[in-house]
Amino acid sequence: MQQDFHQAPDGARIATYTWLPESGAPRALVQIAHGAAEHGRRYDRFARFLTGHGYAVVASDHRGHGATAATTGGLGVVGEDAWRAIVGDLKGIGDHAAAAHPGVPLVLLGHSMGAMLARDYAQEYGADLAGLILTGTFRTLPGLDIDAASAELEAEITAHGRAHLSSFIPRTFGFFNDAFPHRTGYEWLSRDTAEVDRYVADEQCGFPFCAGLALDWVRAVRKVNDPAHLARIPRGLPVHVAVGDQDPCHQRMTLVHELLEDFRYLGIRELTWRGYPGARHEILNETHRDEVQHDLVGWLDKHI
Repeated sequence: MQQDFHQAPDGARIATYTWLPESGAPRALVQIAHGAAEHGRRYDRFARFLTGHGYAVVASDHRGHGATAATTGGLGVVGEDAWRAIVGDLKGIGDHAAAAHPGVPLVLLGHSMGAMLARDYAQEYGADLAGLILTGTFRTLPGLDIDAASAELEAEITAHGRAHLSSFIPRTFGFFNDAFPHRTGYEWLSRDTAEVDRYVADEQCGFPFCAGLALDWVRAVRKVNDPAHLARIPRGLPVHVAVGDQDPCHQRMTLVHELLEDFRYLGIRELTWRGYPGARHEILNETHRDEVQHDLVGWLDKHI
């Protein structure tokens, strides 16, 4: 893994991580957009698996996350219009990686919040992609009332500023562990207790968002689900959805089926999906992760 920094137009330094096959030109470039309150280095095992099958991988830490957070105000803290800036960062990093490997197809894989960022990216820059993979995905935040949440966060920002660390995201996710034995409060992520413990012990995981980033995410939910924006995704873009069927983020698969219906209504010609029985949110860190990894590389082999 090679670490570097991508210089964004506004001066933010976005931490990037690159993994390359040991020999030969990569078959494709897989760009990873990580989820909320985690970081790109958590995908090292999967990235190494992909390089072993001839794929190059690039990941990055979003603003307010991982090694990027130092230039945006700290963990969970971002500047103005952070969501659009993060989508722009992903575009810039993808363009830079593609320039280093001319003619190599680019596939975007987004997990959880990163899957929503990836859907936004596909609406804005879908013509640049050879494939879109969404894991741990959901159409909208469970139980979210966009207008009420926006009003609450706007009032919080008026009172305390955008950088104020908010309780909104922890409260929104607060019920996710209710269906599972409570040992750490993060059992909803995976059945693998060692992976859960690694997450809990990682100081760059599980932090709250500032009110500004929370508001930007809430507003982005409306944007990415707007039919006018959905219609901008190329019909010929292959899309694959992979989730655990016990992931509390999608309300017993309801929010996955709604997302699939959006893609079907749009007319996506190559749409595939799989729900893994018994699996929770982080399918790449689940007890059956070998199966997931082989399924994903099989999808890549078929579509690239």
